[in-house]
Amino acid sequence: MRAVAGKAGLNLSIREYDYGVDGNFDEIAIRNNRRVESGFSLSFQLKASTQWQRDENTITYDLEAKTYNDLVIRRNFRMAVPCILILFTLPPDSSQWLIYDEDEMRLRGSCYWEYISGKPTTNRQSVRIRIPRQQQLTPESLLGLIDKVKTGEW
Repeated sequence: MRAVAGKAGLNLSIREYDYGVDGNFDEIAIRNNRRVESGFSLSFQLKASTQWQRDENTITYDLEAKTYNDLVIRRNFRMAVPCILILFTLPPDSSQWLIYDEDEMRLRGSCYWEYISGKPTTNRQSVRIRIPRQQQLTPESLLGLIDKVKTGEW
């Protein structure tokens, strides 16, 4: 998250306590020749998992029902700061999660985002979600999400 936020020029804050939100991305603006937070923010809940499937168009993941409900309920509060789910899809073999040598350090896997909508579930365990593969979290897509906040689309 730090690398993606930094490359996008956004400030990243990580919550000390997890009450359904893991952190925020905050837009930085230049005012009077200095950098300041603009006031536009996007919250996120981060999940990392090896338990996901990919097909031609989607990433399928079983999200905990309580997390699903937290995100749906928050989205229904129209004036709340938007909160997206970010899923970090790790390879099944943990020895492949981090590749490093003297020339590079690389995380294996990819991040995808979803702004979950709908009605709360009555399921007790999980809800199967499908994230379009085009919703990969990149510095460019993250800036696009901040624009959705700025324009009032979210």
